[in-house]
Amino acid sequence: MSGPLEGILVLDMTYYQNGPWATVMLSDMGADVIKIEDPVNGDPGRKMILGNSSGTSANTYFQTMNRNKRGMTLDLKSDEGLEIYHTMAKKADVIVQNFRVGVVERLGVDYETVRKYNPTIVYASNSGFGPEGPDAKEGVFNLLGMARGGLMAQLAAQDPEPTIRDAGALGDQTGAITLAYSILLGLVARERKGIGQHIQVSQLSGQLMLQALAVNQYLMDGAMPEFRLRASAANPLFNIYRCADDKWIAMGCVQADRYWRDFAEILGIDELIDDPKFEDLAARRENRVELIETIDRCFITKSREEWMRLFRGRRVNCTPLQTYEDIPTDPQVVANGYLVEIEHPELGRMTQVGVPAKLSETPGAPRSAAPEFGQHTEEVLLEFGYDWARIEGFRTRGVI
Repeated sequence: MSGPLEGILVLDMTYYQNGPWATVMLSDMGADVIKIEDPVNGDPGRKMILGNSSGTSANTYFQTMNRNKRGMTLDLKSDEGLEIYHTMAKKADVIVQNFRVGVVERLGVDYETVRKYNPTIVYASNSGFGPEGPDAKEGVFNLLGMARGGLMAQLAAQDPEPTIRDAGALGDQTGAITLAYSILLGLVARERKGIGQHIQVSQLSGQLMLQALAVNQYLMDGAMPEFRLRASAANPLFNIYRCADDKWIAMGCVQADRYWRDFAEILGIDELIDDPKFEDLAARRENRVELIETIDRCFITKSREEWMRLFRGRRVNCTPLQTYEDIPTDPQVVANGYLVEIEHPELGRMTQVGVPAKLSETPGAPRSAAPEFGQHTEEVLLEFGYDWARIEGFRTRGVI
């Protein structure tokens, strides 16, 4: 069954990650995304992570950030290239770009220019630090976004000096997710009000959205998020513990008093249930180090699977603490189809993270691998009314 964005045409001028993942999200839901790349250099992401530990030639970065898309090359600095772009813009529903502030204006592919050809266009721009202010024209990559937005400092709050802790470029990824969300808002507004508009988000705004609870806590009462070592967690029932098989279990009892009796009985420390030092959350917080040491000695006597069975048998919240190695066989991941397989013409079947949202009537799904460089150029130009003679001329003159 088709996705909810079937029939939506997106011109994608984004590169690297803080942009391309947004258009992947749209393409997964059925949008026809045409990726426009410079005919000489292309998306720099094509040169990122060329290879992996298995020794294959798979560019996992580019494949992740550009699945489902149709790829074409176009020289936007040439008059003919600009004419082609404007022709395509007339029929597009969405244009997405993440150039530095000011670049699209110099090229003549900016919102004010495009709206003359297509007044109802949803034009989305993703910058580093926002379109206004002294650093508006500065470039950004994941590390810079995380540094500017405070996330890097928070992730390393207990380290003696700032530390780069990241998995999968959270700054870029969050910026792209914010961008996709904003584009959908623009499409809803166009559908309901018949208007186009310029949408502007930034990696910095995405970082603040990601950390809204912690940042708001600081803004409202001046309190910084608390980071304690596992051995001194404020709520010992909201903590992680090592089991006999050297695997870790995460306990998630936010309502600690509600679960304290069951928790203690399962661990075999019944004598502590009514002990004044541990009888309620306040007492357990006061004596947390002693209690966690006791709990540690209990957990190390059984395997994680045994503890999981005991706690879940009494509906006490817990889950395994997993690594990426555990994810492909996680029964919940498998049952819900959170990972999907995509066929690549050279690499065969590739497994990737699928669509997080499950829509009952228009589910959407990843459909194809990332395009080869310029793979669909002729196909796209033919669809927009250019004949083979003109296409050959464009190629001869380096327009495509």
